[in-house]
Amino acid sequence: MASYDLMGNIAVIKGEGRSAKEKLELAKKLIERPSVKTVVEKVGNVKGRLRTIGVKHILGEKNLIADYKENGCVFRFNVESCYFSPRLSGERKAIAEKVKKKDSVLVMFAGVGVFPIVISKFGKGSRIVGVEIGRDCCKWFEENLKLNKVKNVEVVQGDVKKKIDGSEKFDVVVMARPNLKDSFLEWGLKGGKKGSKLFYYGFCNVDEIDDLVKGLVEEGKGFGRRLKVVEVVKAGDIAPYKFRYRIEYMFLN
Repeated sequence: MASYDLMGNIAVIKGEGRSAKEKLELAKKLIERPSVKTVVEKVGNVKGRLRTIGVKHILGEKNLIADYKENGCVFRFNVESCYFSPRLSGERKAIAEKVKKKDSVLVMFAGVGVFPIVISKFGKGSRIVGVEIGRDCCKWFEENLKLNKVKNVEVVQGDVKKKIDGSEKFDVVVMARPNLKDSFLEWGLKGGKKGSKLFYYGFCNVDEIDDLVKGLVEEGKGFGRRLKVVEVVKAGDIAPYKFRYRIEYMFLN
């Protein structure tokens, strides 16, 4: 796994297992890049439902506001208060390419709006709703809509368990789910209808993926919904032998 993440003008070093000297040497190499103005170290593990991190300034400007470009879009956010992974750039493009122009789209755990905005900027989706629990993320989500001049995306601030009640059905449901124990599948199912696509992000060891895929189908049956497996794709590694997977389902009822 990479020892740092580049978020536009800010580089975030994963300092675990490195001496202070090694971290400084890496920071000096990163700050030589024309785009990098600030280098910080990730401190501790990702925390809680909001998936936030602690950071410690190492080199360059003392600034936590990232200006990041991806898939022809621009994004601004606070790296400490908003979860963001530049490693999902390819995933966001892949999802956007699977959305049709007339589709209505629900994005759960929308963060600072990257999935919804990339989908919209690809000219896809008639109406896109992004649900995000973090207030600060939603603030930047709104800002990013303005930066990208996107009009067909709605920001809903709140817990998906309270904001998704099944009153509106979508053609595409994107569960850009963080690495939490709760599957949240019940609320993803409430957003879909017969023929809808469901993109579920799950995390497991490589030898556990079949159980995860089948387990979600069985969980769906418990809520009276039948799901057909369309595709399973590795969407990045998160630890030795442990991966993020994108599982595409189709609603059969």
